[in-house]
Amino acid sequence: MSTHRPTDIQNEHLWEFPMDYPLKIMGEAQHPMREIVADILSRHVDNFDAATLSEKPSSAGKYVSVSAMLRIERKEQINNLYADLAACAHIRMVL
Repeated sequence: MSTHRPTDIQNEHLWEFPMDYPLKIMGEAQHPMREIVADILSRHVDNFDAATLSEKPSSAGKYVSVSAMLRIERKEQINNLYADLAACAHIRMVL
């Protein structure tokens, strides 16, 4: 019997792999969010290029969002990626 984490994908039958997967990660601007996100993404996505990340500060400057388009080959990548993102204390939200 497999154990499901709260971060595992739901409705697996709706997912088709491989796929291009957009991701937006938000955290406080006081942290090096681009580097934090790049480190996590590079652990899960083959040939990940940190230069493809875009970064945008919030209107008040307290938060920053880092956006990425990832090539995902299998569901385990998504499950493990979201688990690592959720475990990072600097990340406030993932969309």
